[in-house]
Amino acid sequence: MQNQFDNKTKEYAIGRPTYPEEVVHVLRELGIGKQSTIADIGAGTGLLTHLLGRLDCSVLAVEPNIDMLSECKEYCSTNKNIEYINAPAERTQIKENSVDVITIAQAFHWFDKQLCKAEFKRILKEDGYVIILWNDMQTDSDFAKEYMNTVYKYKVKTTAGISNFDPHREKVNFFGQDYKKVYYDNWHSITEEGFIGGALSLSYTPSRLHSNYDQFIKELQNLFIKYQQDGKVTFHYKTEVCIGGFLK
Repeated sequence: MQNQFDNKTKEYAIGRPTYPEEVVHVLRELGIGKQSTIADIGAGTGLLTHLLGRLDCSVLAVEPNIDMLSECKEYCSTNKNIEYINAPAERTQIKENSVDVITIAQAFHWFDKQLCKAEFKRILKEDGYVIILWNDMQTDSDFAKEYMNTVYKYKVKTTAGISNFDPHREKVNFFGQDYKKVYYDNWHSITEEGFIGGALSLSYTPSRLHSNYDQFIKELQNLFIKYQQDGKVTFHYKTEVCIGGFLK
């Protein structure tokens, strides 16, 4: 995971969707308060971290990619309750039995599940929770279908982001038991800059180093022109929030 987003940090920051307000309510319902600690593992550029920072608790942003972590610090600079840790999910450097909730946003598929399971059990307090979030783009519109066809047409490698696996089975195996799952609508409206940035932020699409980069950008620009309204296009996501704990 550490190198998968090299040269994509700025694009990730401007193009990826954040997470719905309901996530904050979910955490409050789990009892998160002033004395609580949340570890946001694989924090990336801080899209979820920033939201967590609004809770009156301690937040640990753990991210292995130093450029991503720097962007996270900048994005979350107004939040004074966040500590930043440059470390992988499998070796977080967090103190044993010190975390009430672990959050994982758009990153679970990158982790070594066996190593993470041991590490998460080590840092979680007894009866602590793991919350796994995923923004799932809805592809029932012509715009979303054309967008997905375009990014797949230009993919330059196969990564964990598009590998074949059963996400439900992965989570059941990880927790050792079933978990709770809820969904929330998440609408993401962006300018052309954000639209192109979001496509470039994907781990499998071309960077500036690739020969087909310019053609990829041209197709994205044409797609934006075709579907934009008032200078923006809108993606519809369903945010999946999975709440689980480890079998004792």
